[in-house]
Amino acid sequence: MTLRERQAEAAEENGSPAGAAVLRFREAFDAAVMQGTSFALPTVIGAELARALSEEIITLRLEPASRLTEEEVCGRYGVSRSPVREAFKALEAEGLIVRSARRGVRVTPISRQDLDEVYTCRAALEGLAAAGAARSADRLIDAELSRLIDALDVAIRSRNAPEFFKHSVGFTSAIHRHCGNKTLRRMLEGIDKQARRYRYLAHTWTHEMLEVSLQNYREVSEAIALRNTSMAQRRATRMIRRAHAVIARALTEAYPGLEQGESGSPEPR
Repeated sequence: MTLRERQAEAAEENGSPAGAAVLRFREAFDAAVMQGTSFALPTVIGAELARALSEEIITLRLEPASRLTEEEVCGRYGVSRSPVREAFKALEAEGLIVRSARRGVRVTPISRQDLDEVYTCRAALEGLAAAGAARSADRLIDAELSRLIDALDVAIRSRNAPEFFKHSVGFTSAIHRHCGNKTLRRMLEGIDKQARRYRYLAHTWTHEMLEVSLQNYREVSEAIALRNTSMAQRRATRMIRRAHAVIARALTEAYPGLEQGESGSPEPR
C-alpha cells in the first residue's frame, strides 16, 4: 500500500470522504504520469467524487431526499463544476440521486415501495448468483467465504455494526464475483448500491439484522461448499427474504413519516 493509499484510508476512517477522494485522485494522477498514459482530469476526479458521495449516501450521512447543488459539492470537495457533473451522472445511473426540473438534484428518497421492489429483484438474482457460485466453486471461494464469516463473527461479538456491514457487503460481493455469469453480475450491480443503503440502515438500527445475516451466510456458505446448486439457490433466496422483513421493520421504526410519503432524517436512537 502506498503512502497516499494509507492517507486515503485514514481519511475515510476519520470520516473525511472529501480528503480521501482528493488523495486517491492524486494517487491516480501520479500513476498516470509515471506510466506516460493519458489522464482525463474531470473524468477521473468525477469518478473519485462519485465514489465518495455514494459512500455518504449509502451510510446516510447524506439524508434521503436532501438537496445537492453543484455549488455546495464544489465548495465541500474543493473541485470545479465539471467533475461534479460527471459524479452526478454516475450517481444518477446507480439510482442514488434523482433530478427534476423543479427541485434540481436530490438524494433518492427511500420508501417501503422502493425497498419492496429492490428486494423482490434481489431475492431472485441472489438465488441465481449463489447457484452459479456453487456450480463453479473451488477452494478459493471456500476459503474467502470462511474468512468473511470469521470476520463477521468477530464483528457481531464486539457489536461493531459498521464493521459487520463492511464484511456483509464483502460476502455477497464474493458470491457475485464467483457466480460465473457476467450478465447476472451486471444486473446485480444495477441494484446493489440502492440495496446497500437499506442494508446499512438495518445493520446500524437493530442487532437482529446482524444475527439473521450471520445465520444466513453460514447456511449459504455451507451449500456452496457442498457444491449443491439447488440448495444454494433456495438458501440465498430465503436469506434475502428474511433480510427484507428485518429491513422493513427497521425502516418503519427509523422513518415513521414514510407512511405519509415523507423521507428524511431518521428518528433519534
